[in-house]
Amino acid sequence: MNVQRSSSGSAQRCLPAGLIVAALAAGCTAETQTSAGPAVESRQPLVTAVGNVRSQADCEKLLSLSLKDTEITSVEIVPESGMVPEYCSVQGGVETLILFEIALPTAAWNGRFYYVGGGGYNGNIPDLTPALARGYAATATDTGHRGEHWDASALYEDPQAQLNYAHRGAHLVTVIAKQVVAAYYDAAEFPSYFMGCSNGGKMGLMAVQRHPEDFDGVVVGGPVIDRTGLMVMFDWSQRALLDAEIPPYKIPAMEKATLAQCDAIDGLADGVIGRPDRCDFDPGVLLCAAEDNAQCLTAPQVDAWRKILDGPKNSAGESLYVGYLPGHEDDYPDYVTGSGVMHGYPSSNFMYMDNFMRWFVFGHDYDPVHEFDFDTDPAALDRFVADQDAVDADLSEFRARGGKLIIYNGWADHSTPPQRAIQYYEEVRHMHGAETGEFARLFMVPGFHHCSGGPGPNVFGSTGRPLVNLNHPERDLMGAIVDWVEHGVAPDRLIATKFAGDDPSRGVERTRPLCHYPQVSQYAGSGSIDDEANFVCASPTN
Repeated sequence: MNVQRSSSGSAQRCLPAGLIVAALAAGCTAETQTSAGPAVESRQPLVTAVGNVRSQADCEKLLSLSLKDTEITSVEIVPESGMVPEYCSVQGGVETLILFEIALPTAAWNGRFYYVGGGGYNGNIPDLTPALARGYAATATDTGHRGEHWDASALYEDPQAQLNYAHRGAHLVTVIAKQVVAAYYDAAEFPSYFMGCSNGGKMGLMAVQRHPEDFDGVVVGGPVIDRTGLMVMFDWSQRALLDAEIPPYKIPAMEKATLAQCDAIDGLADGVIGRPDRCDFDPGVLLCAAEDNAQCLTAPQVDAWRKILDGPKNSAGESLYVGYLPGHEDDYPDYVTGSGVMHGYPSSNFMYMDNFMRWFVFGHDYDPVHEFDFDTDPAALDRFVADQDAVDADLSEFRARGGKLIIYNGWADHSTPPQRAIQYYEEVRHMHGAETGEFARLFMVPGFHHCSGGPGPNVFGSTGRPLVNLNHPERDLMGAIVDWVEHGVAPDRLIATKFAGDDPSRGVERTRPLCHYPQVSQYAGSGSIDDEANFVCASPTN
């Protein structure tokens, strides 16, 4: 055990007005804001401790804590660093294999708990910095196996490991972590929250659907709603690119073409496609008239892109899953087209799909790009639907507990297609009717890629983005879900920021509102198009 104390002490931080805590900070230096206040971008978290200060001895005592099927293997005081306050790091395992870390601020706890979801096939414990910087006691798990996020080989022919990865491991760690938080702070009750994107988004939906008692508020982004269907779609994109590879140097021409046709459909030609679902784009506009070059696509490449946009179909022309929407293809090499050789290798579409098909479904010698039959082989994935897919639209138990759910997805997401997020939310609305918005809301984000980045305003507290405006009820997802859970203020809109060069130190380039679906952001007709104050959320006109 390595125990040490920071000599610098804990920084005082402030909460936004209206968020009541047990102790008000003295000498706060952050710019405190309310949702009605000025549009200030703050790099100082809006956090204050609840006055529950813990000592080195309190951290050490956790080693002897008796927990069901759990061993705590180490505790350590981690000094304050940057935006992260001093905290007690607790590491251990549930049922030996499901490893976890629990991070407990010693003096800057905001009185809440935060589970950090993991991406891909997990296999490692996610970074807890986003939670700690906001003042939360936090936890995360590797879900019971070790490996790179794209590597599913540890799950081969191991149904228990697959179940632990799917949802069981996260649930068990949540239960244990809450007990550790309660013991450390001597706190009988505290609000519990979840945030994750991609597979982390799936983890959040799994909790809402299967373990509704785990969290009071859940934020999921770009969720892998049904892994089985998504893997079929990924395989389709790779098959389409076979012998029709699209090299990275052609991507700018593709992006330019979609922007030219789709940008103004939302009513504003501003470099960001706000309604790609309304754009009837045909890749044939880029067909090479003569010799192949960087500004055009060959006939096989045009056909491949059409298939990627259309989504997988069987030989009867029946749709098996949604495709991608046109627009902002600058991330295609990362997610779809890869390096332009050997179909789309090493894009995430290929890596995740190849691992799932080999290590879950068909065996390690299987070549899904060449061998998968879109007429007969989708049925082979059916046995994984019950455990691996998060498709249940009946959220009655979560709703009855007073739980709140925020889903967000980028319109330019080329991993988890935005249309699937909309489909799922519509299924929830069909199940729960007009009152759905009282507990679950969807926000679609123009020009936003998978979980992070993109040409549109892309900073609003999502996973992997710069840590600014933390806990702000309009500018930070966690601030919004807390305001909803603890004060009953449902988020009608969030404010997203685009920094120059995606670097907060270079200043704000643009802000825009993100609207509660099905509403969309519309320009009010006057004022700068780079200021969210000049936009309203309204029902779509087309």
